[in-house]
Amino acid sequence: MAFIPFKKSNKCLVTDDLFIEITWEEGKSPEYDSELLGIIEGLDQQYLDTFQHPIEESLPYVTFRQAELLFQALQDAYGQLQLNRVAICHLEGKEAVSEGEVFASPFVINANYQNLLLPLIQAIITDPEFQSYSYTEKREYFVNQIYPAYKSSLGIQESSLPLFPVEGEQITPVLYARKQTSKMSSVHEQRPVETPSLKSTLKKVYVLLGILSILAAGGIISSMVAFAQLSKQSEQVAYLHQELQDTNSLMNKEHQVDVFNRYFLPTYYSGNKKALSEYLSDGDAKFTVPKEGILQSVILEKMTYDPKNKEYRSTYVISVKHDDVPSNVRLTFNVKATGSKKGFVVTTEPKESDYIK
Repeated sequence: MAFIPFKKSNKCLVTDDLFIEITWEEGKSPEYDSELLGIIEGLDQQYLDTFQHPIEESLPYVTFRQAELLFQALQDAYGQLQLNRVAICHLEGKEAVSEGEVFASPFVINANYQNLLLPLIQAIITDPEFQSYSYTEKREYFVNQIYPAYKSSLGIQESSLPLFPVEGEQITPVLYARKQTSKMSSVHEQRPVETPSLKSTLKKVYVLLGILSILAAGGIISSMVAFAQLSKQSEQVAYLHQELQDTNSLMNKEHQVDVFNRYFLPTYYSGNKKALSEYLSDGDAKFTVPKEGILQSVILEKMTYDPKNKEYRSTYVISVKHDDVPSNVRLTFNVKATGSKKGFVVTTEPKESDYIK
């Protein structure tokens, strides 16, 4: 399949089959914006051991994983940001080429942003640049080319990918965020989280607004009753919106928290207080006494997010051997994001309880 609205070729450091080219708004690139440059440098430092090339060196080209981490950091820092253009690229020799690939221009990152695939799907379905291509061509292009490259770069499962819309169906981020079931995750697997939908509640609000306009002529009492109902519905919308934000916070950070925890747990059972202190916050957690034992298995049972304290509470079922005697325990503790090299710190002393099969 070929889309030919734009072509730009440059040598780049990224070697993935498909990757991303970022074009900044005029005057808002890292070259001119020290705060933006600081965010990028912070990511490069945080993921120093996992990035093949730093984002700062490879721009304007980045892997899908680097793009998602960068866009999430921009959303956290600015709330809303607009990029001039985000395009899929491939390599021809050592040059990056965007000819024949989909792009979104402008590319908006705001509170509704979930992943970079949804704006590109929106563009390929609705942008006049791609209207000469059939629905089947567009769908096969995403399913057979972009989805596999994106999945490989992020190390996620097929079920984490957004659904490509049915032909003729209206595109909304909420509709195409695939609902997920809870699964055990490994260090290299990001668990999808079910995202609640506001569609039904919003529909009730719109219907109620119409009823309110009709009843306005019916007198003060009718208007007051309708207004009370509207207020109740608005409170429900506000509640669901907060729930959606909390769920997104968990979804965006859960994999990173799990990776940190899986480095912390062997240290906790090492008996080495000095090594353990690097993982602990300056609060009550600093008094944590390390245990001695040999970890044999670590299984994440559940993880929740506390928006008030901005902490992630994790519960693991672990098998640990003491004096050659294995035992299964349930271990629960909280972690919080920081600007440290590890990215997180443990804020509560881990609590053990019996785990019975």
